[in-house]
Amino acid sequence: MQERHDLARSRTEVAESGAATAFAAARRRALDGADLGAFVALAEPADSADAIRSAGPAGAPGTGALAGIPFAVKDNIDTEQLTTGAGTPALRASRPGRDHPAVARLRDAGAAVLGKTNMHELAFGITSNNAACGPVRNPIDPGRSAGGSSGGSAVAVATGAVPFALGTDTGGSVRLPSAYCGVVGFRPTVGRWGDGRRCVPLSPTRDTVGVSAWTVADVALIDTVITGHRDDRRAPQRLRLGVPRKGFHDDLDLDVAAVTARALDRLADAGVELVDIDFSQAHPVDAECGFPIVLYEVARELPRYLASLPGPERDLTAADVLARVASRDVAELLGAALAGAYTEEQYRAALEIRDVLRGAYRAALSGEQPIDALVYPTSPILPPPLGDDTVTAFRGREVPVFATVARNTLPGSAAGMPSITLPAGTAPSGLPVGLSLESLPHSDGRLLAVAGTVEGLLAVTG
Repeated sequence: MQERHDLARSRTEVAESGAATAFAAARRRALDGADLGAFVALAEPADSADAIRSAGPAGAPGTGALAGIPFAVKDNIDTEQLTTGAGTPALRASRPGRDHPAVARLRDAGAAVLGKTNMHELAFGITSNNAACGPVRNPIDPGRSAGGSSGGSAVAVATGAVPFALGTDTGGSVRLPSAYCGVVGFRPTVGRWGDGRRCVPLSPTRDTVGVSAWTVADVALIDTVITGHRDDRRAPQRLRLGVPRKGFHDDLDLDVAAVTARALDRLADAGVELVDIDFSQAHPVDAECGFPIVLYEVARELPRYLASLPGPERDLTAADVLARVASRDVAELLGAALAGAYTEEQYRAALEIRDVLRGAYRAALSGEQPIDALVYPTSPILPPPLGDDTVTAFRGREVPVFATVARNTLPGSAAGMPSITLPAGTAPSGLPVGLSLESLPHSDGRLLAVAGTVEGLLAVTG
């Protein structure tokens, strides 16, 4: 059910029919794909004044870089006109009446918010099988997960409803659904796209707004619009990519392994230098610090967010939110966090361990012959069947869903790395496989340039 609808096509649509008509067409496309569960709310045509405002005389496009182009926003990111429910019953009617900085900058460039996208409840998972709002279904195989927690945003792009959609990424939540839906997904350095005060939080140390889109060029433009500047966007003449075999490339689904190997072979044939590196410490170090940081911070940040709301939700406590959580896996995690699963002393120790992890990344990527980016399969497995919320079958054994699906995205998320997933190819079943590139904090522009080169090489040689 995929339909490519990138920024170039959207600009043509706006130029030919006008912003309001293009907005209405995007709304129809979203409604046509309603059976996949991507959206939880759509702006009414009468509420699309932002799209109409961005248009010039007689519906001609305005002057903004994204004039008249509709986009979607994950349901945990604040938008001025729509509710921010975070996929959970207690916040379903919450209207913060404010835009997250990334949303505001996109709207200033003429883009229009089409609607809010479905997600794993409170962003506390990677399947987007939401017991409160219904599941998000994979557009290639609706019996499988679209990934999470930003599943609705990835599906909204993959089905052609919008050319790009914002999500949030704490441990892979933009990249995993993007990979599972066959589109590009970008996680910027934490703080690059604004702080987390206008977003239902998990962990300010790790949370960042990111984007799903069709091309690296589209992602780069969105990054420029949001940040207001173009940093180093030059890729080196010859790329050097680090291949962390142990922990990232081992114990893969056989189809994922085959697609990844073909993609790396194509890159090597095109002149990319692939350097095997020992990065085996990443996963054990992440296991010591990742979850303690999230569970400690959400217990403190969620009440702060609730207190900032203008409506009756301001009087909610985190315990009130927990009492109405519909998804069992989310209730268990948030319950543990609010019960004080980790003390401040343990949290401080976890932050010190995180510094060790960040140092390991610097050591792996820097040196006399620096590595331009790490490269690895975004997820070790194909999208699991819907309903496999805690365990799933993998190579003849049962494995935990979260730890397995997100195995490769977790360490870099904990360390604060920027990362991007690109479509690497498809399994014989037609399910997409993603290939991730990851670099050091604040090297986002360079990473996007590298990703653009890799994208082009895979397309030319594939």
